[in-house]
Amino acid sequence: MIKKILAGLGLILGVFVVIAALRPAEYLIKRDIVINAKPEAIFPFLVSTKNADTWMPWKEQDPQVQITYSGPEEGIGSISSWDSPGQMGTGKAEIVGVVANESVKTKITYTKPMEMNQDSEFILTPQGDSTQMTWTVTGNQPFIARLICTLMFMNMDKYVGGMFENGLNKLKLNVEGK
Repeated sequence: MIKKILAGLGLILGVFVVIAALRPAEYLIKRDIVINAKPEAIFPFLVSTKNADTWMPWKEQDPQVQITYSGPEEGIGSISSWDSPGQMGTGKAEIVGVVANESVKTKITYTKPMEMNQDSEFILTPQGDSTQMTWTVTGNQPFIARLICTLMFMNMDKYVGGMFENGLNKLKLNVEGK
């Protein structure tokens, strides 16, 4: 009887491993919002890692996170580093590309709980007196992360995308002064 139970559990685990292996390693998370302001009013919240942290959703998700800043106040080389015993782990975000009032590219590096890299980009597209703000993150998800998401029935796009939406709404409120 115990052998049959263990064999059944092994089979179920095997199915999860196969499903995780078949999931694509590359991912894209993308959200956007229209903000009632010109790109020039939004850009300062993107080009400085310190200013970006005023609207990013991470502190609300992980109040234990400790954040430090290094490099220039804004632009290429502006760095936000974090360390947390909670959800955020340890890592850094460094601005690696800037086109004034149009886009900001950031390289995100996690060292704990697992090593992982992501590329993030903020794109500002004028629409009359408003601006469409698009936030994308791309990267490769290691097999172990895909397996964990599979075992937990977790959709990374919905989970992280929901945090993006919260952050973008907060940015909209900050910029529009509401």
